[in-house]
Amino acid sequence: MKFSDMDTHLKSVNTKVMTASGAAVCVLIGWAGWYAGNEFSFSVFYIVPVLAVAWYAGRKSAVGISVFAAMTWLAGDLLRGHRYSMALIPYINAVDRAVLFLAFSALVLIVRRFLTGETRSANEDFLTKISNGRAFFNYAGMELARLKRYREPVTLAYFDVDNFKSINDNYGHNTGDTLLHDLAHTIRKNIRPTDVVARMGGDEFAILLLETTPEHAKSIITKLHKIMTDRMKKQNWHVTFSFGVVTFLKPTASVDDMIKKADDLMYMAKRKGKDAINYFVYR
Repeated sequence: MKFSDMDTHLKSVNTKVMTASGAAVCVLIGWAGWYAGNEFSFSVFYIVPVLAVAWYAGRKSAVGISVFAAMTWLAGDLLRGHRYSMALIPYINAVDRAVLFLAFSALVLIVRRFLTGETRSANEDFLTKISNGRAFFNYAGMELARLKRYREPVTLAYFDVDNFKSINDNYGHNTGDTLLHDLAHTIRKNIRPTDVVARMGGDEFAILLLETTPEHAKSIITKLHKIMTDRMKKQNWHVTFSFGVVTFLKPTASVDDMIKKADDLMYMAKRKGKDAINYFVYR
C-alpha cells in the first residue's frame, strides 16, 4: 500500500476508533516491556501511537493518549518490581514522560495546522473562497479515473459571466469582485456537498456534478442557471451566463480534454447571443 493511500485511509477513520487503537498499541508496548524486563527500553515505541493519534484524531485525543501512554509505562515499571531509591521516583518519571509526550503531540498539532493551512491556500481561490483551477484539476482527475474504472457518469459544466467587463467599467473592480464572491456563494449553496465548484480564472467557473445522468445534469444546471440569473437581477447587476455542459458516459484521454469539450460548448453559446446553455453527452 502506498503511503498516500494509507494516509487517506487513516484520515477516514473515526477519531474514537483511532484513539482506542492508539491506546491498544500502548498496552501492547507496555506488555512487551514488562515481558522483556529491565534490560530493554521501549520508550521510543510509545512515540508512534502518540504521534499517530495526535495527527489523525486531534487535540483532545492527543492529550488523552499522552497521559495514557505515560500511565501504561508506569504500570509496566511497577509490575516488573523494579526497585528505586525513593518510592516517588516512578511517579515522577511518569509525569516527566507525560510532559514529553504532550510536547511531541503539541509539535505535531502545530505542524498539521500549518500544513492544512498551506494546502487550503494552495487549493482555494483567494477572492471567492471556493476551489481554484489547480484543485479542480485534481478533483476532475480523480473523477476521470473513477469513470474509467467504474463507468459512473460525471458532468462538467463550464461557464463565464456575460458582460462582466461592463460591471468593472461602470461600477469599479470592487463591485466586480463582490459579484464574483456572491456568485460563488450562490452556486455552492445550491449544489450538493459532494459536487465541486471552482473559479478557473477571471470570470470563468467550472462545476463538477458527480454520478449524474444526462437528464439529471440538465435539470440541475437549468435550475442553477435560473437561481444565478435571479440573484444577479436582485442585486441589479446586468449580467447573464453562458454555459457549456458535458455529461461523460465514457472517459476522455485527459482532464484537459474534458474541459476543452465543455469550453467549446460555452463559446458556442456566446457566439449565438449569450445567456444560453449548450448540452452534450459524450458516449
